[in-house]
Amino acid sequence: MRVALAFVAVCLPGLAWWLWLGDHKQDGGEALARIFAVSASVITLGALAFYTVRLKITPLAIGLLLSLFIGLVLTGLIHNWKTAFNKTWLIALVMLAIFTIWRIWQARELVFPNWVDSQHHVLIIRKIIENGGLPSTLEPYLPGPFYYHFAFHAVTAFFSALSGLAPERAVLVLGQVINACVGISVYALAKAIGKDWRIGAMAAFFVTFATKMPGYYLTWGRYTLLMGVMILPVAMAEVMHVKENHERWWQMTGLALLTAGTLLSHYFAAFLLALFLIILAILWFARSLKAKHFCWKELIWLAGPPLAGLVLVSRWYWRVFRYSLGVFHPGVTLSAGAAGDVNQWHYYWTLVGPYSGYVVLALALIGALASLFHQKTRGLALWGLLVAFLALPLGLHIAPFRSDHFALVLFLPACCLAALGLEWASGLFRRPWQPAGISAGFTALVAFMLIFGAQQTWNVVNPDTILADQADLAALQWIDVHTPPDARFFINTTPWGYELYRGVDGGAWIVPYTGRWSLTPTIFYPFGGDKAFKAQMIAWGEKAANLKTCDEDFWELVQEADLQYLYLREGKGSLQTAALQGCAGLKQLYSAGGVSIWLIE
Repeated sequence: MRVALAFVAVCLPGLAWWLWLGDHKQDGGEALARIFAVSASVITLGALAFYTVRLKITPLAIGLLLSLFIGLVLTGLIHNWKTAFNKTWLIALVMLAIFTIWRIWQARELVFPNWVDSQHHVLIIRKIIENGGLPSTLEPYLPGPFYYHFAFHAVTAFFSALSGLAPERAVLVLGQVINACVGISVYALAKAIGKDWRIGAMAAFFVTFATKMPGYYLTWGRYTLLMGVMILPVAMAEVMHVKENHERWWQMTGLALLTAGTLLSHYFAAFLLALFLIILAILWFARSLKAKHFCWKELIWLAGPPLAGLVLVSRWYWRVFRYSLGVFHPGVTLSAGAAGDVNQWHYYWTLVGPYSGYVVLALALIGALASLFHQKTRGLALWGLLVAFLALPLGLHIAPFRSDHFALVLFLPACCLAALGLEWASGLFRRPWQPAGISAGFTALVAFMLIFGAQQTWNVVNPDTILADQADLAALQWIDVHTPPDARFFINTTPWGYELYRGVDGGAWIVPYTGRWSLTPTIFYPFGGDKAFKAQMIAWGEKAANLKTCDEDFWELVQEADLQYLYLREGKGSLQTAALQGCAGLKQLYSAGGVSIWLIE
């Protein structure tokens, strides 16, 4: 019950906005998408506001804010009950329930959020909760300034505090709900472009069942990008709404909020939104030039709310600019030989699959080509084609984004354009005397894609990316109870890329779960920009990855890193329990489920 109430509390800001400032002519699916996205944006901006004025988010502050939003919702319900809700809400809620059950089912075997990114996401959430708001640094866990995109972390920290779920569990649960909401968000975008709920519904079901992404985000723990692709389609839909209906200026607050939420959710999502707005601006200029009349008012209505959203987040973006200069190096490069890399092309087809995903891409191409001939859909078509081109492993690199980043979000325009393409193709063959057969054929095609796609993504989690299970959880709980807060752990490591090292088992969760120190304290350690710390972690990670017994190199690492405990998992990593039997100075404290913990005496 408490978890359910926490979900309701997370949605209160968006519901309050919808009741007072939303367009009540939109159907239930469009409304739900805006409620979720605006809620995430408002909570994120609230965290930034408290950070800016240097106030802690205390239980009293949370209680007052919840009381405010409950009051706005109740008065809004009394004032707008008849206009805000209709029968389409029930259909939308049923669709959301189906999507949520499916996404939760896909995560059924996980005890921890998956793979290596999840560890620093949980660590950031832990720090936000401990700090009572956004931190300036992740110390004592990691050195250096904190300037990461934080929308997912702020919302999940809020949900964790209200639900009572531990941060790692909150990430796993809320992450799958957000994944389900992506389908509703894509519905809102496809409906805004196609002006037909059937187009929106097809796009939403394609996203949830026919394509590998964003369901596969669960395997990699890409929760920040997941938040971005949940808010981004709604922001794009709101752009189209404002472009066509700008008679009520107060409704444009939604676009400003959604822009701010997108900018703080993920820098790549921010880039994609900027790309969409630039395309619309170019199309406006081309139309104006052809008509020999420049309607500046239309451009102002289109650009004003996003600029307002940028102003709202400028405090944080200045911080990002200030601290990221030494870490990231933006630029455009072209590698001539990359287009012939067979491995990169295999990786590309893996990302945009499975086979039902290839059918979606084919339909999307039809939809994109048809959409180029219609003014209302041309912007999305050009944006989608550009994203598709940049997703190809041709060697074009728009740093810090790689081509595979574009492939990860290709599902978004592909599903919308596929739904448009399917509708357009069915319209070519539809005749007054034979509509039933054509409709049945296209319905069978959609059903086959969804069923086959669901079968392909039934077990979406790659077993190789599961680092910790129930045995690791029990060991971590033991560490939390039986070791001092300043304990320092050895864990097995392996190369990760970019000369970094990561943990290979539940030991990688020691820092985010228990707060104790360990070698390779998540792969987030270079982000703070402390070059000396990064070099030290790399050196120790390399030494740990090559240890096989308690030899001279082992004791040298123990002394250098001031290690006090060992965390070992049978079958994972180079240093194993069998090699430590009889080693002087080591005492086994814990052994269960293949996990052992040792004291370095």
